[in-house]
This record gives sequence, structure tokens and C-alpha cells, in this order.
Amino acid sequence: MSDETKKNGRPEYTVEEILAEYGSKGRQVQAPEKPKKVVDFPTGKLPPVPPSPPGDGAEEPTIRLVKKPSQQAKGDGPIPEIVPENAGRAIGARLHTLLRRADHFADHMYDHAEPDPETLKAEKYTPGVDREELPGRDAPAPHRPRLKVLRPRQLPPDTPPAKLAAQYQKGLKGQGVRLRLAALLAIAAILCSVELPFLSWASLAGALSGLGLGVFQLRCWILSALLLLTGALCYEIIAAGARQLFTLRPRAESILLLAWVFTLLDGLTAAGVEGREGFPPFSAVAALGLVFSLRGERERRRGNRLSAKAASQARSPYVVSLADGLWSSKPTYTKCSGSPLGFGSQLQMEDGGHAAYRVAAPLLLLGAALCSLMASVGQGEGGRLAWAASACFTAVSSWSALLAYALPYRKLAERLNRVGAALAGWPGAARCSQGGVIVSDLDLFPTGSVTVAQVKVFGGAATEKVVGYTATMLRVMDCGLTRPFHDLLRTHGALYREVSDLEWHEGGASGVIRGQEVLVGTAAYMHLMEVPIPPGHNIKNAVFCAINGQLSGLFLLNYAMGAAVNPSLSALLRAGAAPVLATRDPNLIPSLLEQKFKLPVDKMEFPPVDRRLELSSPTPEEAGELVALLSREGLGPYCDAVVGGRRLRQAAYGGLAFALAGSVIGLCLTFYLTSVGAFASLTVVNFLVFMAAWLVPQWLISNWVNQY
Repeated sequence: MSDETKKNGRPEYTVEEILAEYGSKGRQVQAPEKPKKVVDFPTGKLPPVPPSPPGDGAEEPTIRLVKKPSQQAKGDGPIPEIVPENAGRAIGARLHTLLRRADHFADHMYDHAEPDPETLKAEKYTPGVDREELPGRDAPAPHRPRLKVLRPRQLPPDTPPAKLAAQYQKGLKGQGVRLRLAALLAIAAILCSVELPFLSWASLAGALSGLGLGVFQLRCWILSALLLLTGALCYEIIAAGARQLFTLRPRAESILLLAWVFTLLDGLTAAGVEGREGFPPFSAVAALGLVFSLRGERERRRGNRLSAKAASQARSPYVVSLADGLWSSKPTYTKCSGSPLGFGSQLQMEDGGHAAYRVAAPLLLLGAALCSLMASVGQGEGGRLAWAASACFTAVSSWSALLAYALPYRKLAERLNRVGAALAGWPGAARCSQGGVIVSDLDLFPTGSVTVAQVKVFGGAATEKVVGYTATMLRVMDCGLTRPFHDLLRTHGALYREVSDLEWHEGGASGVIRGQEVLVGTAAYMHLMEVPIPPGHNIKNAVFCAINGQLSGLFLLNYAMGAAVNPSLSALLRAGAAPVLATRDPNLIPSLLEQKFKLPVDKMEFPPVDRRLELSSPTPEEAGELVALLSREGLGPYCDAVVGGRRLRQAAYGGLAFALAGSVIGLCLTFYLTSVGAFASLTVVNFLVFMAAWLVPQWLISNWVNQY
């Protein structure tokens, strides 16, 4: 080498000198003629190790980059080769370089290998499946709505649905009559509380002067009488509030009871309060509160009756339940045949409104009591205590407190009753959350939707034998084709046989019947099992049967999908519930459902065949927590129950949020107005407008629950 420089007593070489010394010049890169299955192992002699010149510096190896022609053609990086400065370490360095070349050969030996024909065949004829996501050790638990579980001794009795429907029906008509009468009395109270052009209270002053009775006092007595009669007609609310206060478990009815009592007291004492002339008590507001509360109780009762009636239509209904971590570690809805065990108990449990007021009612009662005391006694105006208490307790007794759950629940129960579904009360709705929904063969194609259009036998086999073997295999597979092939079996006079060594595959199944190997599945499955199919018979919507490796039968099928399937799947996807296709029919794969029926299979999940078998046959013990009961097949009732339960939970929470917000804001306003004695601002008309304004969102939310 030339142009050698010395630095710190040691020679150094440039890269060009190293490449020129070890023969990189003159090498020509030749592209391989055709791709090889393996990469050439680096051959040739290792270059000689240059002697190390004397020096007192530390001995350090020099790294040389060697690049083979095949690597230059592929664009791979060079293989680092270690060349030691000391010849005594040459053996170790050469062994290390040899190991690195061996690793490189192992990594790239299949770069140009041709694909395995069996692998290509499996990829061509096997449908793609989705991989299940399993949580890691530190993965967070799936979100589930919180639901208080009652102790066994606190659970209501598990009354059968038919008997429960009769109990809810009893007295329902009389309750409706009392509700209408109470509404008329409340309207009369409103008319007595305002000045009307055709009714002048001042004209009665002369007639009442001889009796020693003032006009304002007469109005207060009339309003108190109307409020008293309204309370008598709504005795369920009054009795429930008294029972709750007696047991120290106040709810919304307790607030209504105290508002009713203090308003009656204010009506009897209003004439003696200075400055109250012309400002009647809030009897109309309290009366309307009782009317809307009774309406909420009636709506809840009607909803329970409709749910119990729908659940009693089938002796063995389909049970919709929610299981944790059934698919991809997410809450998953399942549907299986079972019994209505636990439905009657859940239907009688307290709803979301009562559960929310279990916490809110004590706080609202305490706030109303303190505000009324501070606004009257705290201001040195003890005579205004009844008026302040009436205003504060009436303000916190929201009109929509008992309507927040009952009204949307009754509307949803009417829709579900028409399709043969019944939600398991508030506990069933509270369990509804985002997750997967197991969709089986009968959900997409209920009984009667699939028919056998044509039967063709090959190879001279007997038609009865081919039909019997195929029907037997499909019966053991327990798929949606069992029923149509059972009818075909009876038509041809064939018999079921005993199957052994049943094995499932993607696209079909195999078994042994009377010592003969029987394959039943799709055309792709026959290609995969190397069963020849005659030209022109490669049909997608058909079932093939092969006996001992020879095609014996072809059954052309007609699939008639209902009009409710596609809208139901769209509703599930909008609600955040991902459909999971757990189909057993070998024809029902995503490609067929997308091409022929235009279903959004890209947003669905298609598990492998072993997981589909597990997901499509859950036992009632492993199903999970009860959500709803179905008395009809098909995806429509299933979807309505799942999406409706989720919407009902959201509607109840939204209605309760508006009800509690109105109570808090109303308490703040009434406290301020009563503390300053603003009789002219806190009138009955203003009070009615304020309370009615918070009722509007409840009506809108209740109408939204059915819009899916």
C-alpha cells in the first residue's frame, strides 16, 4: 500500500486502499439468470491478514465490508468481516465471521423460494377469518355500567310472566280514570289561580262581605280543596311518600308529599300573611306535580304489563343475555333457548329514577328545608315559613322525576311487544353497553327462509343414500340447513344414520357413516379436499356431498333474506354493537353475504371455525346476565331488544339529568325570591312556566328512544 500515514505510532489505511488491496477492483456484478430458492453461501478464501507493525498502542481490529455480487443485485447490505490487527486472534475472528455469514444465509435462504402449492390452495379456497384480541396482563377491564345487585332476601318474587301481566292489568283502567279526574282538578286549580276576563273575583266581594269572608280567603280555600281532592285521587303517590319517610328511605314521592302538605298549609294560612293579598298559594303547581307523578307510575305499570305479556307468548323463549369477555375480551350479547327464570323478579325491581333519587332525594329535602327556614325565620319573617316551604319543596319536586324512565320505557315496550320481544325491566336496560352481538344462522335466515331448489346425484349413487347422508351430516353440524334437509329427507323416504369421527373444517365437515368417509360442504371445500367437480357445477350457494372421495350429490339452495336484516345490522353498528358472525352453515361466509345480500361485512367479525362453534351454542348457565326475552326468531326482535335497551338507559339518564338540574335551579331561584319576599315575581303563572319548561326535554327524549 502507498500513501501510508502514521498517527500515534500506528498505520492507518483508507477505504479505497483496503478495497484495492483485497481484490474489489475488476469484479463485475452479474445479475442472476433466474431466481433461486436459496442465497449463495459466501465462498472463497479469506484474505490474508496483514502483519501488525510494531507499536506501543492498543491492538484494535479493523472492520472490512465485503459485498457479494448476489447481494449487489438484490440491494442487500454488505456483511461485516472482522480482520484483527494481531495474527494471534485470527482464528477467533474467522470463526466469528463464519457465524455471521451462516446467520445471513439462514435469514435469506427463502427470499426467492416459490410458495408452497398447498399454502396457495388453502388461501384460495379458505375464507378469511378475524383474529380474536386477547387482553394482556395489564389491560384495563372492559367498561360496564354500574348496577346495584340486591341481596337474595331483597329480590322480588320471581312471578311467572303470564301471572305478572294479569296483576299489572288489574286496576289499570281505574287508575286511568282517576288520572283524568285529577288532571281536571289541576286545570280547575289553574283557573282559580289566575285572573280571567270572564271571571272577576272582585265582583264577589260585595256578596261575601255580608258573610265576613274575603275574596282572597275564598280563593285560598277553594284551591286547598282542589289540591286535597287531587291528592286523594293520586293516593298511590301520597301513600308511597309517607311509607318512604316512615322507613327513612326518601324518594321522589317523599318530596311530592311534603310539597303537597306545605302547600295545603300555606293555602289555609295565606290570608293572614301580610302582603299576600292577590297572590294565591301554589296549589295548581303542586296538583300538576301529583298528576304527572301518577302518570309516570301508570306508564311504568303499562310498560311492565306489555313486557310480561310479550314474555309469556312462548313457553321456551329465546334468552338474550350479556356475557363478559366472550369474544375479544369484550361484553358480548348472546341468544339461546331457555326459560324465563328471573324475568319476573327483574321486572319488579326499582327503576333508574328511583335508584337515582335514592341519593338525590335526601339532599334535595335537606336543601329545601334549610332554604325555607333561612328565607323566613332567618329573615325574621316567621309568618312566611309555610309560603317559603311550599315554594322550595314544590320547586325540587320535578314534574319529570317519575317520567324520566317510565315514559320512554312504555313507548319502547309497545314496540318490542309488536315484534315479540320483552326487556327485562330496568336491570336488563342497565346492562346494555357497547360490545359484540353473536349472530347465528337463524338470525340471518329464520326457519323457512332456506329451501332446496334442486337435487343432482353423480356417479350412479342412489338418491335416498345421498340425501340421507347429507341430511345426517347437516343434522350433526346443527346449522341452519337442518330443517330444509329434514323435509327433503322425509320427501325421499331416506333415513338418518349414525356419524362417527366428525371433524369441522372451514367450508364443511367430514365424518364416517357406515364405514364410508362422507364430506359435506361448499364447492371450495371440495376443491380443498381434492374432490373433482364437473365443469359448470362450481356453484356458490349449494351444498356438495362426496362419498369416499367421489362427488355424489349437489343440492342447490335458495336463500331468502328478510327485509329487516340489513336495517337491523345498520342499527346495531350505529349503536356501537359489532355483529360477530357465528354461523355454522358452510355457505354463510362474508364473501357470499356481501356479494349476494349487500351486507356490511367489512364492519362485522368472522371468527375461526372452532370459535364459531363455541359462540353459536352457549348454554343458559354460561350465557351471562339476563337482558331480554324473545318469542320469535330472526334478527329484527334481537336487534330491537339490544338497541332499545341501550337507548332506554341513555334516555333515562338524560331525563334524570334534566329533572335534577331543574330541581337545583328551581331551589336556588325560589330561595332568593322568598328571602326577599318577592310575591309579585313568584306567581303561580311564572311557577307553572318554569316547571313546564323542564318538562319539554323529557318529551323529546321519550320520543327519541324509538327512533332507530
